[in-house]
Amino acid sequence: MTYRPGIGLPANTTMAEAERLAAEAESAGASGVWITDLRRDPYLACAAAIRATKAITVGTDVAVAFARTPAATAQASWDLAGYSNGRFVLGLGSQVGPTLLSRFGVDLDRPAPRMRDYVRAVRACWDAYRKGRGRYEGEYFTVRQPVFSPGADEPWPATPIYVAGVNPVMTAVAGEVADGFAAHMFCTARYLDGVIRPALAKGAARAGRTPPKVLLPLVVGRDRASLATYMTVYTVPSYRRVLDEAGLKEEMDAILAAIADRRRTEAAKIIEAHALDQLAVTLIEELPASLERWRAHADELGLSVAWYGLDHAQQVALARDVLRAVERL
Repeated sequence: MTYRPGIGLPANTTMAEAERLAAEAESAGASGVWITDLRRDPYLACAAAIRATKAITVGTDVAVAFARTPAATAQASWDLAGYSNGRFVLGLGSQVGPTLLSRFGVDLDRPAPRMRDYVRAVRACWDAYRKGRGRYEGEYFTVRQPVFSPGADEPWPATPIYVAGVNPVMTAVAGEVADGFAAHMFCTARYLDGVIRPALAKGAARAGRTPPKVLLPLVVGRDRASLATYMTVYTVPSYRRVLDEAGLKEEMDAILAAIADRRRTEAAKIIEAHALDQLAVTLIEELPASLERWRAHADELGLSVAWYGLDHAQQVALARDVLRAVERL
């Protein structure tokens, strides 16, 4: 794997901040800059980060796929690939169903096969842009005229697609169609090795291809309590298999019950006591050892900071401290 980790920008980073932080990340020796689709438009933030950098990767980890049509995603990512001279990576995720509905007003079924078709539709649009003609008709998506304004873009840099997942069905789809797999920070080494890798291999075998590489974000914090509080955001029924596989079924039941009763502080204490040491988190002073530990389980590592439990100024300050730590690696 690449030893130098990438850096995930804080959640509410504006375009102006993205320029500054991306430049600082490149100067610190980070391998890339990753943008998460939480509040700002991730593609605009990527454009700002690309403008401020010269050589490092800039990508979405991840953009919510189903909030946008495949053609809209293809347009934005195609232009970012050209603008960056091939440094852009398109990371896509489905988002949990209730959150997708509450954030974007989108309600849909069968997210895994829909993601497979989505990725194929995006690639078909890219192929049409390159040739100046083409169309896509799939199980869920049809794009009959991706090239509305005549003309072919050739040559043009290729763009890798990473697909995010937690559960095996979506992970297998990533193995089938993606260039990379964007793992979730609510993950354990045991889950990566015992569930994610086999699911990727299963999907890849269906398509007769090599399994994609794994990108894992590590959440960096100043103390265990703040990391545990952040992990309560992702301790949801859809992700319970992660802790079940770690032998923490009873603890997961207790955490979910506490969150349902709005006893989030109690839930965080259970996570801190029983699960935190297994999840993809690290204290900033333990960063070198944590990178060494997790590099045995992932092909690429990214470093991010919590967006829940810290205000924006605290997030930015912590991100800059993380960059200083990366500089010392």
